[in-house]
Amino acid sequence: MEIILNEYHKKVNAEMKQKVAFWKAHPQSRSESLKRLKLLREQRLASLSNWQG
Repeated sequence: MEIILNEYHKKVNAEMKQKVAFWKAHPQSRSESLKRLKLLREQRLASLSNWQG
């Protein structure tokens, strides 16, 4: 089965490749990565608590 990509998928793939290239060129330290993960977790918890009422 041949995979056929439409314009949306081509656009998304190109954006993902740009992001990967950027982060390869600008690696983060372990502490910066952990700080970012902590912030994302806090944001997700805040969003879920607001969603559930």
